[in-house]
Amino acid sequence: MASFVHLLQLEWLKLKQHRGFRVLVLMYLALLPTIILIGKRLPELPPPLVSADAIYQFPGIFVYLGYEGNWLSFFLMGFLGVIFVTQEYSYKTLRQNIITGLSRRDYYLSKLYFMLTVCFLATLYYTLVAFGYGLTHTPDLFASVIAKNLDYIPRYFLMCFGYMSFAFLLGLLLQRTGLALFLYFGYIVFIESIIRWVIHLRVFENSSMHYYPMNAIEDLTPIPMAEMAQGFQSQYDFQFFLTPTQAAITASVYVALFLFGAYRLLQTRDL
Repeated sequence: MASFVHLLQLEWLKLKQHRGFRVLVLMYLALLPTIILIGKRLPELPPPLVSADAIYQFPGIFVYLGYEGNWLSFFLMGFLGVIFVTQEYSYKTLRQNIITGLSRRDYYLSKLYFMLTVCFLATLYYTLVAFGYGLTHTPDLFASVIAKNLDYIPRYFLMCFGYMSFAFLLGLLLQRTGLALFLYFGYIVFIESIIRWVIHLRVFENSSMHYYPMNAIEDLTPIPMAEMAQGFQSQYDFQFFLTPTQAAITASVYVALFLFGAYRLLQTRDL
């Protein structure tokens, strides 16, 4: 079996000159620290926030930047998860790799290692940006304040990996970039929401509607007002979001299923 470094180098050689890959990376690097600056233009925010500066202070910066990163990852990790496998079918490199001696298992591992590395680097960048804003905007720095939302860091990683592994599965399944992206965005934006709110809620009328794959992944770094919603949902006995633990466990199960499905496709499909 080829080593981790060798398989990672193989993926890097395939993608480093790919224009789409470079554009997606540059967009993530540029947009993650800049979109949140929109808050600088807001004179005041509703309770429990007292000023727009609260967005950039510990511990809130992890929450707001995580929610922004959720949207960026939905778009950018989805694109990357699709194109880095569908290009293999377009350029016939998948079959060529197999013919030249790379096993299907090693090919799968090269994709898995690459996704893990990309998500790790994306999370590391999120952490650096969060600490950069937090350290420069928080008036009174205490360890307890800084550490309060540190659990957002592993949750952010799992969120990125969830989007990317789902896109990877669709890319392998459909093999065409346009079709895979259409289904990826269509499922997340429309199909799952329709199933949850129009069908599931009417039939079961309970919180099980939140345990769909993309909703669980989204709830890893939810909208910042999720804490306010918790008081409302306890009053009216209706759950709007999964708890962090529920979201992490549910998302992990779905990611494992996505990866298993991708592995089975590579093992059984005629290349």
